[in-house]
Amino acid sequence: MAWVPGIPWAALALGVALVEFFRGGDTELAARDVRYGGLLTAGSLLAGVLMGLILAGGLALASRVLIRRWGLALVGALLGALAFPAEFLVVAIGTDGAVAQLGTTFLAWPVMTVVAAAHSTDIAGRTRRRTWLWPPAPEPEVVGTVPDRRHRPS
Repeated sequence: MAWVPGIPWAALALGVALVEFFRGGDTELAARDVRYGGLLTAGSLLAGVLMGLILAGGLALASRVLIRRWGLALVGALLGALAFPAEFLVVAIGTDGAVAQLGTTFLAWPVMTVVAAAHSTDIAGRTRRRTWLWPPAPEPEVVGTVPDRRHRPS
């Protein structure tokens, strides 16, 4: 959830830095754009860890109390909505408060809330509809043959 709005702006900042550097322009601007790209990348990854801890921890606690899937989806949506401002703050710092970047990130907020709600039951371990979240079950090992112990009439 976290890197979706931040990483495209980081890639754009790094691309602009390359253009500024190679066209012979201002190296100070190129260095600033590299710094912003690094800040957006590292900040988005850190915000993602924070958001993951909040979502997983909150859903683990909520799954002890809530039985219905819609209840977990509601808790996931609430936690996703409350945790997403961390990414908004990263984009605000990494872009110097640029209006277009902040507006796009703000529009991603409800989308990410819906994503958190949709995947909350899988995160809490209640369903396994999304198989990409779960590792495949290990195959049982066959050690040897089992002897036949049926009773034979005499």
